[in-house]
Amino acid sequence: MKKGTKLYSILKLKCPRCQIGNLFSNPGLFVFSRILEMPDRCAHCKQDFKLEPGFYTAALWISYPMVLIIFIPLILLGFSLDDIHSFFKFLYPIIIILAFVLQIPLMRIARAILLNMTIDFTKKW
Repeated sequence: MKKGTKLYSILKLKCPRCQIGNLFSNPGLFVFSRILEMPDRCAHCKQDFKLEPGFYTAALWISYPMVLIIFIPLILLGFSLDDIHSFFKFLYPIIIILAFVLQIPLMRIARAILLNMTIDFTKKW
């Protein structure tokens, strides 16, 4: 991934304007405390992350298709487990737990996508 691209900003959870500051107070994809806590402004370029009240409710519409892409194959796998070897019956609960653990990164990535749709990268930083 190259700095200056939207994909870099989304996957690294960086400020979409400068791509240096962190979007979240607790950086990283897999965190278990302060999951959606964001600073009011970027620490580096001072870009406002609280653009308007209720701005991040639109992130629900972004994360919904991502969740469907993950869960529909899992549901189909679950329905077909009756005909498959018993090893997969033990593997299926592990896959379901993994899908629930992926909810945290999906919520964070959805917010990053929403901000990147609104704010463009500026090279002066």
